Amino acid sequence: MMAPSVKVCARLGAFLACVASVSAIAGARPKVDLSVSVTTSPVPFEPGGIVTVTMTVHNAGPDAAGATLPNERSVIVREKPYGIVERPPPFVLFEPATGCSAYAQESEPIPGLPGGGLTYLFSYYFDTVGSGESRTCVYRVRFLPSTQADFATNWRISSANDDDTNPNNNQFDYTFIAAEPPAPVAVPALSLTGWLLLGLGLLLTPVLVRTYRA
Repeated sequence: MMAPSVKVCARLGAFLACVASVSAIAGARPKVDLSVSVTTSPVPFEPGGIVTVTMTVHNAGPDAAGATLPNERSVIVREKPYGIVERPPPFVLFEPATGCSAYAQESEPIPGLPGGGLTYLFSYYFDTVGSGESRTCVYRVRFLPSTQADFATNWRISSANDDDTNPNNNQFDYTFIAAEPPAPVAVPALSLTGWLLLGLGLLLTPVLVRTYRA
């Protein structure tokens, strides 16, 4: 006799998707090994400038990641939240990403924390990543002029419907390096003779002006 849950799936015309969900509930979750890495260009960044971020996610298997629920992007990379109570976020997304769906949003207030504990969150959603395969997402961010110093961040990958057999490589740590501010223009130091001549010139200036006006 067919199980009631499978009958429902058949009537809905989504047999394969439902069987996958039933299997996941029963404990037969896919085994995956996800990791993420990131590069940026240019390095260092300029305050107010644009930086291209290239994010690569990899699945060492043995099963596909994010395949339990078809047509749902369940492989997610989340960037370290940026507190925005005392300052704005370091950068903003200003155009769609290529290879993933990138989102930025402000968190809900957290009672009990200074200023409500507001943070700015960046999330990146990927399609299914097969065993031994990688996916790359490229997006650009615009740094705010107020971001003038180095700062550390990280990205962490997860897939809610899969069991990651090696969570130790799920996080990628990175430090954004700020460009050095322009060096001040050096003013040549005057020698003793130079200072004497400058002083003499200042003393003679009123005399020359009076002579000219006469």
